[in-house]
Amino acid sequence: MIFNRAMLARYFILGTQNVTGEHMFYKVLEEALRNGITLFQYREKGFGSLVDDDKLRVAQRVRELTSAYHVPFVIDDDIDLAHIVHADGVHFGQGDGNIVTNIAASHGMFVGVSVSNQIEYERISLLSGIDNIGIGPVFETKSKPDAKPAIGLIELERLVAQSRWPMVAIGGISQDNLATVLATDVDGAAVISMISDSPDIENVLKYWQQF
Repeated sequence: MIFNRAMLARYFILGTQNVTGEHMFYKVLEEALRNGITLFQYREKGFGSLVDDDKLRVAQRVRELTSAYHVPFVIDDDIDLAHIVHADGVHFGQGDGNIVTNIAASHGMFVGVSVSNQIEYERISLLSGIDNIGIGPVFETKSKPDAKPAIGLIELERLVAQSRWPMVAIGGISQDNLATVLATDVDGAAVISMISDSPDIENVLKYWQQF
């Protein structure tokens, strides 16, 4: 699948550790797929996350679901797994190994990289082979305990204005602040709890599609 910036519009990230059990993971994911997410990232990290064959089993099922709904599928920080399940893309954080090596190993997939400040952005700007950048955390977030300090809307807007790549905002994004995030001209927003914790995923995504 060829990357295009429209994929970043409604970007959903989820791992089994973000919900109560594997059954709920599939339920939340399929409801999000049915109601209009434009990209899904499987991120299995943190306390209670799956490994090895269990992680592979879930990734294979995610591949089936995303294919059925024609939604691009990205795996976070696991190139080998991404190749095994034929993911469309991979995403790397600043702490996920050597970025140059990771990009080289990601042949056949599109590549996203996270940055959280100007210095990291400038370092990434020297590289080739990147398709999009995740920028944040924009706001404080509980989804990633080791997240760096929130950058805020002003810094988000400044980085978006200078970027030569499509950019997706991440970190603490909710229905309450979504409009202000998207007003910075970022290409999209990436969320976890805005969808995973919602009792009405359909209405969350209907609201999101207004922008």
